[in-house]
Amino acid sequence: MRMSQNELDINAFNSYISHNIKFLRAKRNYTQKQLSEVSGIPRTTLTNIESGEGNPSLSNIIKLAKALNVSIDLLVSAPRPETILLKENELPLEIKGGASITKLLPEKIKGLDIDRVKLDPGQTFRGTPHLAGTREYMTVIKGEIVIRMNGEKFHLLQNDVLAFPGDVHHSYENPLASESSYMSIVVPS
Repeated sequence: MRMSQNELDINAFNSYISHNIKFLRAKRNYTQKQLSEVSGIPRTTLTNIESGEGNPSLSNIIKLAKALNVSIDLLVSAPRPETILLKENELPLEIKGGASITKLLPEKIKGLDIDRVKLDPGQTFRGTPHLAGTREYMTVIKGEIVIRMNGEKFHLLQNDVLAFPGDVHHSYENPLASESSYMSIVVPS
């Protein structure tokens, strides 16, 4: 007998919750009994949810998320693999004028960006201000980069590092007749 798409979705959902609760419970060194006590959910119900056989109520999901100190979204999402390998041809690439921007973070993390940028000879790339309060850490991988912001000019050579407020207007210029590249890490404060 074939399952409907709805049944498959519910089974996947329950499997995610089961895996995430077991993982988070172990990470916090809770026994089932301890998590049952902290969450206010009967141990038999918790065992049923952890087995993947139970269909937890929204109320129980909220209690478990609170007890494990995680968002509901994290509790019900597909588990993320601990290790992710992305080959160069799989990395997201964005072309803006003379800049090739490769996104190096395989997962979205609010306010955090890690980019490798290649600038064609003589090209200028205008950076977009990031979220308020962020810091940008930038290092030249190859060549030279001139950064302009707030009326100041910084000329960086290979392996130099510049840390600056990420939420201001800034630009990157390659002053050379050959390609330059740099790494940019934007970190929320």
